[in-house]
Amino acid sequence: MTLRSDLQQVIDEVDAADRAADEIVAPLGETKFHRQPDEGRAWSIAQCIDHLATINVFYGAAIERAVEHARQRGVRGGGPIAPTFFGARFLSSLEPPVKLRSRAPASVTPRSAGTRDDIRAAYHASHDRFRELVRSCADVDVNRARFQNPFFPIFKVRVGTGLRVIPAHDRRHLWQARQVVAKMPGPAGK
Repeated sequence: MTLRSDLQQVIDEVDAADRAADEIVAPLGETKFHRQPDEGRAWSIAQCIDHLATINVFYGAAIERAVEHARQRGVRGGGPIAPTFFGARFLSSLEPPVKLRSRAPASVTPRSAGTRDDIRAAYHASHDRFRELVRSCADVDVNRARFQNPFFPIFKVRVGTGLRVIPAHDRRHLWQARQVVAKMPGPAGK
């Protein structure tokens, strides 16, 4: 079965994020992967990638529950992803370059532990699960199905908007990771 073009675009964006993360991480040794710039006040590349792996699973689980609920209620069909005005503004705010910084909720604050390979594997695994979620939306009206934002529970979000949040949020923190690389002295290595 061919996937609708809007859903395929989300998968393509996640595939691009996987490749971008690999390009950033591949030349780095453990020390540089974990080095926090600005005297430890900014996130390391490890923390950026770990945060994405964690939030992708957390946010994806909320979307997954909404998709299942929509399916049970018969919320089927529908057209391409169409964010509301506020949804579009939120998506825009996630895109790099970062204009507005915010603190990550404690539940998805990155860990300081984990090897480069383990963190990268967790990131890719979060995307594998997310791709399956996107494919599962093919028979659901992603504009009528909604879920409660797990970080701001007063907001209901269209499933389609939620699907677009993951790759936009990935781009934001991969951009952040590239800024860390740019500040590193000397060659990548160690």
